[in-house]
Amino acid sequence: MKENMKNKGFITGIMLIFVLGAAFLVRAFYIGNLMDKVNIGEQILNSAMLEENSGIAVVGIFADGFSARAVYILCLSFACMVFGNFAVAGVYLNVGIQMIAVIMLFIAGKNFFNRYLGIALGMAFALFPAIIKQISMVDESNIRILFVVVFIGLVSVVFHIIRRLHGKKKANEISVKENTVEMTENEQKKQIEIAVVPDSSMKEIILDDVEEQKPKFIENPLPVPKRKAHREMDYAIETDDNDDYDVTDMTGKDFFDIE
Repeated sequence: MKENMKNKGFITGIMLIFVLGAAFLVRAFYIGNLMDKVNIGEQILNSAMLEENSGIAVVGIFADGFSARAVYILCLSFACMVFGNFAVAGVYLNVGIQMIAVIMLFIAGKNFFNRYLGIALGMAFALFPAIIKQISMVDESNIRILFVVVFIGLVSVVFHIIRRLHGKKKANEISVKENTVEMTENEQKKQIEIAVVPDSSMKEIILDDVEEQKPKFIENPLPVPKRKAHREMDYAIETDDNDDYDVTDMTGKDFFDIE
C-alpha cells in the first residue's frame, strides 16, 4: 500500500514538473521573440515608483483597503527591487503569477477528479494564447486571474478533504458490517455445534439396561415339617455290564435275532 502511494506521488510530481517546464519554455520563447512592447499601466507605475522611493510602505499601499491593485503594486515594488526595472520586473512578475496559477489548476483538477484532469487543466492554461499575451500587460488583471485560480484550488482542497472523510466513514461502516456479519456467522456456527454435540453429562436411560429387582418374599410364619434329607438307593452286590438287557446296536438285526 505504501509503495503504491509512493509510486502515485512520484508520477504526480513528474507530471507537475512536465507542466511547469512546458509553461516556462513557452513564456521564455514569447518573451525572447514575440513580445514587442510591455504595456504598463500609468497609475500602477506611478504608485510602484512612489513606494520604491519611500521604502515600500505597506500601510500606504493598503490605505484605501484591500484590493487586487494594491496587492499587485506591492508585488511589483518588491520585484523592481530585484530586477531594477519596472518593465522587466512586471514581465517576470506576471510569469511567476501564471506559474503559480498553473500549479493551482493542476492541484484543482487532481482534487476534483484525478491527476490526468490536473495535467489537462495545467497545460490548457499554460498554452492558451490569451494567457500568454497577458505577460506583457503589467496591470492588476494578472493578480485577479491568480485570485480566481487560488479560490478554485482552495475549493478543490476542501472538496478533496470532504471526499476523503466520507470515504473513510463509508469504509468504517462497511468494516463494521463485515465484522457484524462474521460475528453473527460465528455465533450461528457455535449454536449449531452446541445443538449437534450431545451433553456427555446426561446419558440416555435404556430400560433394558436396568436390572430387574427380584421380589422379596415374606417368610412363612406357620410351622412346617422339616425337610427330608436326600437319599440314594444302591445295590448291595455289584453287577456286570453284560447282565443288563439293553440292546445297544440293532444294525442288521430283526426281532427274532435278539437274544
